[in-house]
Amino acid sequence: MSILKFILIGLLAFAPQKEEWVKIRGDYQISFLFPSRGERVKKDVNNIRSWIFQTKNATCVFGVVCTQLTKEKGTLDAYTLNQLYIAMKKESVSMPTAKLVSEKRLPSKNTEIWEICYTIKKDLEEMTYFKRFIFRDNCMYQVSIGAKTEDLKEMEPQKNKFFNSIAFLDSSEK
Repeated sequence: MSILKFILIGLLAFAPQKEEWVKIRGDYQISFLFPSRGERVKKDVNNIRSWIFQTKNATCVFGVVCTQLTKEKGTLDAYTLNQLYIAMKKESVSMPTAKLVSEKRLPSKNTEIWEICYTIKKDLEEMTYFKRFIFRDNCMYQVSIGAKTEDLKEMEPQKNKFFNSIAFLDSSEK
């Protein structure tokens, strides 16, 4: 009986654990799922405050940056949004080993969303990142996930879960 009990306990210890994702309520009205609580960091650049949320699991790194672009409520005009997107895309692929793989604009009501995919060589390994730039009201959100390029199959379901979990609260829900 004790041998059977020992075997069962051993099997439970080595059985794959189901990953429980955590709902994070970010700053500036956004919420999303992370595979763990992660960390939250405040950063101020040129009097513009950003909140950075980041975490990782066995295969992927996750990040969300929330930035309030102006103090005034309202949306930014199309030209300004386009210029911001171009600048942020350029910054994302500014490393010498970075290569832009794809970019697309995603249809959305009341929100401008662009997505890029790029690769970077790090320590002799190629990493693939997917990043969404979301412009809503007077805020910009950068939502990204990355993994070793060889782990793209493992990243795909996590990317879908992560990106599909993004939601915005109405001002009345604060």
